[in-house]
Amino acid sequence: MQARDFFAMALNLDDEEIIEDIVTGSSFRHVQQGEILLKEGECQQEMLFLVSGIIRLYYFDVNGQEITDCFAAEPGMPIIARPKLLVPSAVYIEASTDSDMYSIPSAHIDCLLDKHCKLLKIYNNVLMDAFAMHWEIKTMICRNNAMQRYQWFLKTYPRLVDRISNKHVASFLGITPVTLSRLRRTLRENNALKVGEK
Repeated sequence: MQARDFFAMALNLDDEEIIEDIVTGSSFRHVQQGEILLKEGECQQEMLFLVSGIIRLYYFDVNGQEITDCFAAEPGMPIIARPKLLVPSAVYIEASTDSDMYSIPSAHIDCLLDKHCKLLKIYNNVLMDAFAMHWEIKTMICRNNAMQRYQWFLKTYPRLVDRISNKHVASFLGITPVTLSRLRRTLRENNALKVGEK
């Protein structure tokens, strides 16, 4: 997909001038699985928009264990560590699979927001959507048991379960890999019973 079509889709834009201004400052990037795009403490110098692949944001707890904060897997999804660019990140950003994305430098983002009021509204909506997503994740983990969390994950991220490691899924859901394996086995057995009953 060409950059022009991609940003028109990702940002729901039809204003040719705005699209042209975005495309002018953007560049295409391909990253390999396992590549770290941003480390904790570094300032994010660019806003990334996912074209394809899976991106994981994670941090380390007090015991040095990786905790997956969230995944980005939908084309057009912005990948930002903080609401503002150019401030120290609290998380790492890593490519869970080979991934393609468009990058827009923070300086160009500032120019775009100054020039186009419509983009400022879109940017605010992006931040509100990110807040809503993180709040959903937080309440889901706090209020549900392990099976409910895993079923929520399967529904919310239907194409991810076989493309990323069980360790990362488990840390995202706040359970151990052993518990995750048990949940997967239980669901497989229950599905097999349902098929057998038909």
